[in-house]
Amino acid sequence: MSSPRPGSLTSRLQRATATVLVVEDEPDIATFLGAFFRASGLEVVHIDPMTPGEVVVAMREHRPACLLLDLRLQGFTGLDVLVQLRAELSLPEVPVVVFSGDGRPERREEADAFGVAAFVTKPFSVKELYGLVSDLVGTGAPAAR
Repeated sequence: MSSPRPGSLTSRLQRATATVLVVEDEPDIATFLGAFFRASGLEVVHIDPMTPGEVVVAMREHRPACLLLDLRLQGFTGLDVLVQLRAELSLPEVPVVVFSGDGRPERREEADAFGVAAFVTKPFSVKELYGLVSDLVGTGAPAAR
């Protein structure tokens, strides 16, 4: 089966229903991001994992087009998640956007070592984050207001 032509109805429908997996332990941030991205036409799955392995399971189950990953989670870090994801050869690579309240250069370098698509420092502009995610998943859709 061949891939849909860029710009075809099938291609547009696939992009319009792209799934974003949000890994965030702050309920207010997760709720806000979920509402914004859904209003912008993306499907959103949020998890507040207890272990990095739960993120791997969610990646297998939902096959997201993009992963939004908080760097500081309860009991482990986003870097722990990245280690486990990179070890899973059965998972396709997806763009990862790491976000954190700790924007020190060494944090960025640690994340960059895993080949993340972007590092976003909290607080961030949700419209800018949406623009970044939209570019990564290829929706090109306008952001919700």
